[in-house]
Amino acid sequence: MSIKPRAGRTKSLNALINKDTSILGQVLNKATHLKHIETLLNNSLPEELGGLFRVANYQNQKLTLLTASASNLTRMRFFEAQLLYKLQQQLPELKSFEIKVRPSPPEVKKVIRKLTISMASQTKLRLLAEDINDPRLKAVLLRLGNKNND
Repeated sequence: MSIKPRAGRTKSLNALINKDTSILGQVLNKATHLKHIETLLNNSLPEELGGLFRVANYQNQKLTLLTASASNLTRMRFFEAQLLYKLQQQLPELKSFEIKVRPSPPEVKKVIRKLTISMASQTKLRLLAEDINDPRLKAVLLRLGNKNND
C-alpha cells in the first residue's frame, strides 16, 4: 500500500510558513519581532550592560527580559527609567518591562576515566588472544593485554 497525496488537501511548505494565519507563520513572525526588539535593547543598553540581557517575551505592552545573575538585575535597576524611555521612542506601545533572573545551566564536563588493568588480567588477555581465530577480536584483546598502566 502506497501513500498518495490527496488533491486539494496537501499544502506546500511555503504556504504553511508564509501564511499569517498558520501557527508556524505566527511563531516565526513572533520570533522575528522578538529578535528585532532584542537588537533595539542591545543598542539602547549602556556598554557595561550590553549582552547581559536577552528578550524572553513581549506581551500586553510588557517586555520581559532575562539575565543570568542577580547582580546584573541590580545594575539594570539604575538604568531602568532611561532604558524604558529609549525603548518607548522605538516601541511606543511599550508600557513597562520586567526582568527575571534565569541562571545559565552549568556546563557539563565529560569525565574521562583511565582504564587500569592488572598485570594478571593483561597476561590472561594475551593468552586468550592466542586462541582466538577472529583477527579483529584478537587485535583488540592483544591491545588490551599490552596496555601500559601509567
